[in-house]
Amino acid sequence: MINAVMNIKLPLSFCMLALASLAFVVSGRAEEGKADKAPSKEMLKKYDSNNDGMISAEEKEAGKAAAKAEREVRRQAELEKYDENKDDKINKDERAKIMADKEAEMQAHKAEMAAKKAEREANKAEMEAKKAERKAMKGEKDSK
Repeated sequence: MINAVMNIKLPLSFCMLALASLAFVVSGRAEEGKADKAPSKEMLKKYDSNNDGMISAEEKEAGKAAAKAEREVRRQAELEKYDENKDDKINKDERAKIMADKEAEMQAHKAEMAAKKAEREANKAEMEAKKAERKAMKGEKDSK
């Protein structure tokens, strides 16, 4: 069946027109999706300085500048903590220490989340046991 379709001879101009039309439709839809996407509540709260419900070009630039400043603060903190040879650069060994520390932080966070999840599950099981106990007591009361 594919061979039968492939053997169809169409004029080159028709094929070019079809491809151009498809590209136009696809690119138009991609742009529509970007334009229709509203900023999240978090983004508005953080960057919408005039509270108009939209992030203007100026607010977007201010947000980019703030993010750049935050990265620079983190970079300086890393330099102070990990730059052992004080050359204002992070070398391979220093980078390895940063990565090891970040991995340890991640593992600690995962352990904390697992402990919280276990606690929630234990509380849920306890509540279900109490509910079953009350139901059983009510059943005994009703049978008397």
